[in-house]
Amino acid sequence: MGRIRRCAVADRGDAGGHALVWGLALVALLALVWVGIQVAFTGYGSSMAQAAAEAGVRAAVTSPGDPSRAEPATRQFIADHVATDIHDPRVSVTVDGTTVTVTVTGRGVSVVPGLRWSVTGEASGPLEQGP
Repeated sequence: MGRIRRCAVADRGDAGGHALVWGLALVALLALVWVGIQVAFTGYGSSMAQAAAEAGVRAAVTSPGDPSRAEPATRQFIADHVATDIHDPRVSVTVDGTTVTVTVTGRGVSVVPGLRWSVTGEASGPLEQGP
């Protein structure tokens, strides 16, 4: 009986070390998943900002080319498709000769409260001239 008791006492040497290692590994895994989700949200927000900018350029360059159609078309695309994915969207339209450029910037969705992730999309195209 004394021999069995010594083996049982000898096995208690880790004092919870395995639980600590598993706990730390779980925290690291959850942090990695959290970062992955944030990267996905930021990438999606950038993609949607790019799509909104392209919608504005398409509206502006369609014959006859009129750059004043770019901003309303971009804002309409944002309202219809991107309203929950980009917060505080800002649209800027610039015309350089016969080229129109639309830039959309805003804040993407954040899974970390208080952090602001900026997203930007830009598109350019030549203005078509009427007959």
